[in-house]
Amino acid sequence: MYKRALEGYEKAVGPSQIRTYVPALNSMWNLASFRERQGCEDDARGWYSKALSGYQKVLGPSHLNCQTLQDKLETLGARGDKRSTSAGRIPEEEHAQVQSPLHPCPLSGKPDSKRHRLLKKLGWRLK
Repeated sequence: MYKRALEGYEKAVGPSQIRTYVPALNSMWNLASFRERQGCEDDARGWYSKALSGYQKVLGPSHLNCQTLQDKLETLGARGDKRSTSAGRIPEEEHAQVQSPLHPCPLSGKPDSKRHRLLKKLGWRLK
């Protein structure tokens, strides 16, 4: 949904102006937040960075939005550093995650939809 909004903004204002168009920056921020909740921290970090650079151009680096995004990027960076310094060992919860064809990020191994639970009760296997 956020990517569609960004595509619409790009058509409306042009590819060069989208980086300083505040509604598009809001969509980038929302998309980053969504990707972070999905566990895609690298993708989220990229969208947060794009939104931050646009907000800094439009609103200035001392604006509350810029400070909030900088804090968010620092938090994501600290989490990324913590994972990379764990002596090359993959935590068990990450090791057990499943890759979904619809989402490029790992999702939890537990099916969360009612459909998956029903099919499991019926003994059907999911591909």
